[in-house]
Amino acid sequence: MGGVKRALPLLLFLAAALLLRLPVLHRSVLDWDESLYFLMAQAWRAGHLPYTTIWDNKPIGIYAIFAAFQSIIPGVAAMRVATALCVGLLASTCFRITEILTRTRAAAWVTGWLVVIGSLSNDGLSANTELFMATGTALAVLAVLAEAPAWLAGLALGCAFMIKYVMAPEALFVLLLLYQRRGFASTASAAMAAALPVLATAGLYAAAGQLPLWWQCSVVSNLRRAIATPPNPNALQWALSQQFWRWGPLYLTAAAMALVARGRSFTSNFPLLWLLGALIGAVSARFFYDHYFLECLPPLCVLAGCAFARLAPGGVVRDLLLLFLLPLPLYAGFTALRYATGPDVPAEVAASLKAADAHSLYVFDYQPIIYALAGLTPPTRFVLPSELTKLTLPGVAGVHPLAEVRRILDGKPQYIVRRNPPPGPKTGNMAVYAVLDAALASRYRLIRRWPGVEVYERR
Repeated sequence: MGGVKRALPLLLFLAAALLLRLPVLHRSVLDWDESLYFLMAQAWRAGHLPYTTIWDNKPIGIYAIFAAFQSIIPGVAAMRVATALCVGLLASTCFRITEILTRTRAAAWVTGWLVVIGSLSNDGLSANTELFMATGTALAVLAVLAEAPAWLAGLALGCAFMIKYVMAPEALFVLLLLYQRRGFASTASAAMAAALPVLATAGLYAAAGQLPLWWQCSVVSNLRRAIATPPNPNALQWALSQQFWRWGPLYLTAAAMALVARGRSFTSNFPLLWLLGALIGAVSARFFYDHYFLECLPPLCVLAGCAFARLAPGGVVRDLLLLFLLPLPLYAGFTALRYATGPDVPAEVAASLKAADAHSLYVFDYQPIIYALAGLTPPTRFVLPSELTKLTLPGVAGVHPLAEVRRILDGKPQYIVRRNPPPGPKTGNMAVYAVLDAALASRYRLIRRWPGVEVYERR
């Protein structure tokens, strides 16, 4: 009976996450980046190490997750199921963290359900890195609080780091928690275990003779991006407003918990440090995309559960807190679901190309998942359009966009997919667009148009 009680939260949260995300199970695209991870995982399964045939700057953890699920689940459903299972695991992990901190199972249920609900918004429906990374970090926190072996906590941190590097501030606070609870020897053990995933990755690339490539793509390019990204006050203002209207009650509850933190133990106040580390990670890239803030969801929900536990059981105040916490995340989540269930244009484009028996394709500035859906090989390593058509990422990727686009067009792709209208000069590289426009005008004809996208065939 005790085993059933322990397993029940995980089973319920997994079922809820899968059920809520069922409407997008076969959705081809929910975010640009997930398509890149999907293609990278496909290439890896075909025998090509990440970065060798497709460029990206993420660590290899997310590609490993995608590749594992692709091996057992066909099509885009692989990444949707992976995300749902990740959310279920994250919710049950945060449930257990809250239960340990508060010794109140009711508070733990509040935390878990808030994770499931909150994960629907801020681009949480898509298979972005942040939810997978956050799960690794949460597992490390649980390992520390549950007195699991220190090396296990470190290994979880190392795996999270190899999904996305921005969890480093959180990792420092987790190691500090471990030091406070168990001392230097355990912390050193965890730190050494945390280094194992990156050392294994370096060893993998060294054995393949590709260590410099890994270093350039996964390390140096991220330093370039940090230097090349100027602060954007307008983007920050927009991000803050979005956070308020999606998770505002969670942030306000966390602020209230900070006000009453004085005099409490380090362990009791740790969720506040965890949130601080997550916020540092979320804003460190200075792009302020919605999904960056998914990193903050676990500590926000744990803090909400801890606030619930501080209130007297059975009182109206607890009910009022729930009424305060739930409506905005629920509304934001179901708004995201409604938005994500419109016409699946990329799937329609890919289906038309398959029906035409296309043998080569260049997706110039539209969704790269079309390559996978149409069963075609990208003509370039730089499959994410912004790596060639935008102003910042070409420098990060170390590519000359005009030369690369000309090289692709010289290969005479049978079909070209592009967006219409194109972006303006503030965000797009107009010289690259001019090269494409000239090629389309002289050698291609428009054969099909969908809202926002056009398909051209070579004459």
